[in-house]
Amino acid sequence: MKIIKITPQGFCKGVIRAIALINKALLDPTIPRPIYMLGGLVHNKHIIQSYQDADIQVISSIDSIDQGTVIITAHGISDAVLEAIHEKKLHVINATCFDVLKTHDLIKTKINEGYTILYYGKATHPETKGILGISKDIILIQHQDEIKNLPPYPSKLAFTTQTTMGYLDVLHLAEQLKEVYPTIEIHIDICNATKLRQEALLASADLVDFIIIVGDPSSNNTKKLKEVCDIYTATPSILVQNITDLKAVDLSLFSTVGVTAGASTPTAIVDEIISGITNNDFNSYLQPNDYLNYTNKKNRN
Repeated sequence: MKIIKITPQGFCKGVIRAIALINKALLDPTIPRPIYMLGGLVHNKHIIQSYQDADIQVISSIDSIDQGTVIITAHGISDAVLEAIHEKKLHVINATCFDVLKTHDLIKTKINEGYTILYYGKATHPETKGILGISKDIILIQHQDEIKNLPPYPSKLAFTTQTTMGYLDVLHLAEQLKEVYPTIEIHIDICNATKLRQEALLASADLVDFIIIVGDPSSNNTKKLKEVCDIYTATPSILVQNITDLKAVDLSLFSTVGVTAGASTPTAIVDEIISGITNNDFNSYLQPNDYLNYTNKKNRN
């Protein structure tokens, strides 16, 4: 069997920065303890568990804490939550992805200029929750069929998105919005890492018989890789979290297998999957620190 590692894949620059910040904090005795993480740093259970093993407490609210350090995750938070953290005089480690911060800044600028914002994202996603906390003048769109039910807007309109949505979906949605609102200002804010991973998958799909997508099912950019494969290609695929998920898959049916991974998937998991397929060993031997290693691979765009 031939295995093709589809690149770029795995940790993006935003995830690398977030993990680097937290790893540095764990080694710094001057960082106030206890250390709390406000939500999951990224959408990967292996990474979150590794940090919990290192005594970082994952919380959903700051209401019950009054000392220590709060980690703001890569997904970002609203200004109101950030202000509440500062009011409690808690130490802050801000690991918000720069692409997310860029979208925050764009929306704030446009709202100050009198725009109503149409925002494409998932209501349950922490990035979207942080965005919606900016202003009541942000209208959430979760599905393309919601466009037909949108009312006329007398004010100026701008469109932007959660950074991890499907790139082709966003282009189609933008076209539909242009038909309904010809003067709408379109901002395609899909992060480069998400876009490049989806494009690489599409470019490789015809070269393989089967695609293994590696990542946590709670990761939106990982799920979008699966959706892109299902909707825009004819190549069968599977989403797995680690090597053990492949135990029940008969890979002998395929002569060429492609392997890709979401932007919050540790490289160690992908490497173990490729090694496991090669050696017909579908057991995992990874340790917590393996999931937090980000220094030894390229293709991190």
